[in-house]
Amino acid sequence: MRWPAQFVMLGPSRRLSPWQSCSGLPGIGILVRTFTLDLRMTLSGSLFLMALLMGTSAFFSAAEISLAAARRLKLQQLMDEGDPRARRVLAVQDQPGLYFTTVQIGINAVAIAGGIVGEGALTPYWMELLGASHLVTDPVWLERIAFGLSFSVVTALFILLADLMPRQIGMSQPEVVAMRLVGPMLALCRLLHPLAWVFTRISSALFALLGLPAQRDERVTHHDILAMTQAGTDAGVL
Repeated sequence: MRWPAQFVMLGPSRRLSPWQSCSGLPGIGILVRTFTLDLRMTLSGSLFLMALLMGTSAFFSAAEISLAAARRLKLQQLMDEGDPRARRVLAVQDQPGLYFTTVQIGINAVAIAGGIVGEGALTPYWMELLGASHLVTDPVWLERIAFGLSFSVVTALFILLADLMPRQIGMSQPEVVAMRLVGPMLALCRLLHPLAWVFTRISSALFALLGLPAQRDERVTHHDILAMTQAGTDAGVL
């Protein structure tokens, strides 16, 4: 975020930063103080929006990993017990294209929006903090460093709270998470269906061009049976 020129430029060679004294320039000083106060008043709103975006990104991350990790045998058992959500998860696993496309649209849109909001909210405060400490005096480098710090903070928060933690939760209890999120995700799939359909068709064409399988092979082989037998033996249930 760049400071408006009327707040930072005093003539061709002298710059005024928002934290510097404006003695002798009362009009400019009032503008600077008003602008800084404006930023502080909107910080809470920006932080709330960032939290909302991180929560949305966490939702998409958990929905994606839980669907991929959910075990079909467990879902079949839950479906036989009468849980309709398990049936919907199995149906999505059979045709996951639109589902994963919707997830990727959501994750990327939220990440871009989070970067814009976070940079706009945090950069002025980093500039004020660095300027007040006199660690950086050049306005150009001050803005660059403040932007870099804002980018680093926002990226770290999104990696930790919107990606790693929800994915770990989705991996630890994939069937439970997938069944809880499949309803809202299917609603989003219907809402974004035209856009998701376009991206799905493009990706399917690329898969066909490269000769890659678009769906996973669900056939149970003798290797799978041996692996499950060994896992049962190791767990002490066989």
